[in-house]
Amino acid sequence: MPYEGMMTDKLVETLPNGVEVFQATDESAPVTNIYCEFPWCSPDSARFVYSRLVKAGDPNPIEYVACEFGSWGKRIIGRSCGFPTMAQKCFFFSRYSTGGGRELVRYDLSEMKESVIDLPGGIPDKARLDITVDGRYVAFNQALGYSPQRFGIGLADLKTGRCAIIHEDPWICNTHHQFEPSTGKYLMVQHNRGCRFRADGTRELLCGKEGCTLFLLTIPDGIVVRLPVGPPHTASLSGHETWIGGTRELIATLNLQEDYDFGKGPIIGVKPGGKVRNICDPWQMNHIGIEPSGRVFCADAYSPDEIIIGSTVTNRALVVCPARSSYRRSPVEGHPHAYISPDLRWVVFNSDRTGKTQVYAARLPAGLVEGLF
Repeated sequence: MPYEGMMTDKLVETLPNGVEVFQATDESAPVTNIYCEFPWCSPDSARFVYSRLVKAGDPNPIEYVACEFGSWGKRIIGRSCGFPTMAQKCFFFSRYSTGGGRELVRYDLSEMKESVIDLPGGIPDKARLDITVDGRYVAFNQALGYSPQRFGIGLADLKTGRCAIIHEDPWICNTHHQFEPSTGKYLMVQHNRGCRFRADGTRELLCGKEGCTLFLLTIPDGIVVRLPVGPPHTASLSGHETWIGGTRELIATLNLQEDYDFGKGPIIGVKPGGKVRNICDPWQMNHIGIEPSGRVFCADAYSPDEIIIGSTVTNRALVVCPARSSYRRSPVEGHPHAYISPDLRWVVFNSDRTGKTQVYAARLPAGLVEGLF
């Protein structure tokens, strides 16, 4: 059921292109849109999920809330101890159970029902988890040590219970790992070359002059497949990338300004054994995500302040709306992290236009997306 204090419909802006912007949340607790690699929506686009910080220091400090598009009715769906993911057209998140173990929750946003997957031992606390489309493998990241600096990617086999590190590298501190969504035979890993940490684990540098790139791991054997992105092939990646549906191609943004928060660069596509291609040139953006079919992406940039949608097929793009957000990181995420819903009717994003970060949704008028094709 919707929780007490839910807001009523609040239209805050109507733009000349027909886009209507609604404020979806109005909460005193810190809330944020979930990072935009995927649309955090039910397959029918009836609802989306956002996160709320309920109690810092609690074993499960994050609360996930499902919000209905249009009516803005809300329902709490669970508490979490780690970053969520989308697979099998469902929302997954991890939590500590009352018995003290860690479990992976599969939440069906269409039926509004959960099922629980018990995780094998060996998966570290607060690791980022991702699960294959067939539900067999769970990938996780792990800091293995800082003297010398070592990070790992692990794989848990839910059929056999085996859990092991399949790849080590000193520069995978911020993996952003994602299984390829059609078969799960590849795991994408972000490679922050030159990152530097002190012996106590304190980060000194997120990425060095060597630049950020991507590589793939074959599943389950962990063979490395390098991709021709990042120096010397291209400018450094911005650290924002995702799979283009089931095409086995990745979409990403480069970072010409070398600024993680405010930098931006060209949008590119790359696949194993292929060359880098420009997407929607000359647009330059920062965060990027894509809807499940892989036809339409959504991206944001700080200067100029704009959220765009574009086609990976036709290379056409257009501005949806400004985010009217500061891009600040503290005290609550001010990056828009915009994504488009699977039905291509809504764009969800963060904005601190009122001085406090809330979640907003832009309703796209008929014909706007069709203009990309």
